[in-house]
Amino acid sequence: METLEGCGDFTTGGKIIPTLKFADNLVLLAKRETVLHCMINRLMATGGYGMENNVEKPKVMKISKRPYPIQITIDKKQIKNVKFIQKG
Repeated sequence: METLEGCGDFTTGGKIIPTLKFADNLVLLAKRETVLHCMINRLMATGGYGMENNVEKPKVMKISKRPYPIQITIDKKQIKNVKFIQKG
């Protein structure tokens, strides 16, 4: 059973897409902050996909018209918010 099965609310083509997986990175996709919290908690609890968790490395990006930052913590450390810059 997948670590994040049934967790997520980002859809495309009618299917839930909770993650994008790369060789040494993982992108979590969520429409709501509460869903992102759920996904991170599950991932941290299970050790997610056999990847080593480095709480200094993660960043969170919000793509929205509302400018407030997302408050995500891992091991009591606030995750840095980065800005989405649309060019073109």
